[in-house]
Amino acid sequence: MPALGTKSPGEILEAKIKDKNLTQAQAADRIGITRQYLNGIINGKYPFTADLGLKLTEPLGTTPDFWNDAIREFESFADTDAGQAQQRAKDRESLVMDFELQGVRALVDHQIDSALQARHLNIEPPLHRDRIQASYVLLGFGLKGFLYGANGQAQPVATKPSLTLRRGESLTIPTHEKINVPARLRARVYGLSDSLADKFLSWNCVSVLDAPFNNQLTLGLTNNGPFEVKICHGDPCLMVGFEFLSQEPVRSA
Repeated sequence: MPALGTKSPGEILEAKIKDKNLTQAQAADRIGITRQYLNGIINGKYPFTADLGLKLTEPLGTTPDFWNDAIREFESFADTDAGQAQQRAKDRESLVMDFELQGVRALVDHQIDSALQARHLNIEPPLHRDRIQASYVLLGFGLKGFLYGANGQAQPVATKPSLTLRRGESLTIPTHEKINVPARLRARVYGLSDSLADKFLSWNCVSVLDAPFNNQLTLGLTNNGPFEVKICHGDPCLMVGFEFLSQEPVRSA
């Protein structure tokens, strides 16, 4: 059994209620609060107050000092690396449960943001908020790539301060960001960013990313148009969306 300090006051409260063979509804009635509020305390949605510690004395046989000690020990544990790792694991578990209950399939902006905040989905370096769009994220150009001219020979190039892609030239370059696709998620590359979509560019990139994937994406671009295209490090290049899977895909042996 985990040490007391590794368990939140809400988790301890839930265990005490079970020890008394009470349902949450029965416990809430005896404490004098609603079942929804009790459930919120157990799940950490609402704070564990001193007033609540007093109310628990009779129905659970605990003292205010017991809860004060539990809160203090847990707060000390929460500041440690182990405590933070435990909280991240709980956040990920809660996120997956919420997605399941909501019947989520294609993630929209606030769900993508929630997955990033819970570190279930990880993108490094972190994306600025304006790179999270309605149903996808925008990844940017990496720093170094290879330019191919008409003769097909590769030349190493950099996109900082900028790179000019001329007609007939091709560029192979990784994204600036590394993306970590975890279990129960799938990433899909939808296409080029809006800023590149009208530049007469043909492109190629892996289209579907299943877990486990933890790397940059490699983008190939060819300028088929009459105009030069300016490419800068970090500028948006790819639109990537995410799906929540009802179960992990079956992999062949």
